[in-house]
Amino acid sequence: MKILWITLESVLPANSGGRLGVYKRLEQVAKTEEVYLFYPYDKEDELKYADELRKLCAQVHPYFRGANKKHALLNILKYPYTVGSRCIAQMQEDIKVCIWKHAIDRINVDFPHMCVNLFNMDLQIPIILNEHNIEWKVYKTIADSQNNIWKKAAYWMDSFRLKSFEQKIFKKLYIKKVTFVSENDMADMIASGILDRNQCVLIPVGADVREAKGNPAGVLRKGHNIIYVGNMSYGPNIEAVTWFVKDIFPQILKRISHVKFYIVGKEPNYEVMTLAGKNVVVTGAVDSVDEYYNLADLVVLPLKNGGGVKVKLLEAVSYQKPIVSSSVGVEGTIYSDGKSIPVADTSTEFANQCVEALMNESNKSVETAYRIFMDHYTWVKIGKKYVDMMRNI
Repeated sequence: MKILWITLESVLPANSGGRLGVYKRLEQVAKTEEVYLFYPYDKEDELKYADELRKLCAQVHPYFRGANKKHALLNILKYPYTVGSRCIAQMQEDIKVCIWKHAIDRINVDFPHMCVNLFNMDLQIPIILNEHNIEWKVYKTIADSQNNIWKKAAYWMDSFRLKSFEQKIFKKLYIKKVTFVSENDMADMIASGILDRNQCVLIPVGADVREAKGNPAGVLRKGHNIIYVGNMSYGPNIEAVTWFVKDIFPQILKRISHVKFYIVGKEPNYEVMTLAGKNVVVTGAVDSVDEYYNLADLVVLPLKNGGGVKVKLLEAVSYQKPIVSSSVGVEGTIYSDGKSIPVADTSTEFANQCVEALMNESNKSVETAYRIFMDHYTWVKIGKKYVDMMRNI
């Protein structure tokens, strides 16, 4: 198949859950299919990764999102900010040429935002839309958690506009299949009447089969180490580590004295940086998370908000590490039953589960979680399922 693939941003460097999920799926599909990739990028230094992507794809077309600010401002009046800023005229023209010149068989769109670049085309090519999350719900939960009234209003307004935009997509475009990473999100879309059951396919995110190697430079392996991994400019991640440091971690320290908490991830904002202290380390961007997983005695996912299946959950399972999560952290996965991964939603219960995991040297739940991962969540199996779905349309 010849697949025109439109995605939200540069998928390299794969330093966030969203990017990693798209890149790994793309990597698997490109093993057997001919992919023509289109995406906007935000930072000039991200352009250098286009050459790496060309090793996978037949063609790669990157577009600098800040190139035409006047055009972007006009689009933002018409669409939600996150959509309008990705409505790129040159991308649209190049997509038309690609479809005509290469006889494209399928169009794959990551995230509903990017559908705006197909609105002015009379297309009869089957489109597969990857919802990832129900985006307007993510914005609403972020709005609900804001203390600043102006931020709350801004997120609420974009949530309302995104909901309207997502409904418009299915009226304007020939969308044959919509994939979801979360069963809950899929059920919500069917219940709303926007989609019927036959249009929907559950294809989760995954992780590579691997093991961690090497310790971070200068870090001594002493006592117990807990880690959280994520993009630290993303609202739900900021909320998660703040809750852990302020409400959960002090309870752990009262019972186990030698414990450090590592917040690992790019772009930590001021709120996250202020969490650093004697027992809390904020790393910022790291070359590889492998060394930090190797350092960890426990991985925590104290998430209160955020949709979809969390790549960070499956990544931690793939390293065969003990995990304690909130119900949001395991949402949409087999692990949500709480049998192989302890789940807690209050600070006291979460702290108790962490202490138990740290003190339990033979943690059999790790083995159970890893068996589930190997059966359901490796990228190879997910990639095969994705290609089969595209071929069977």
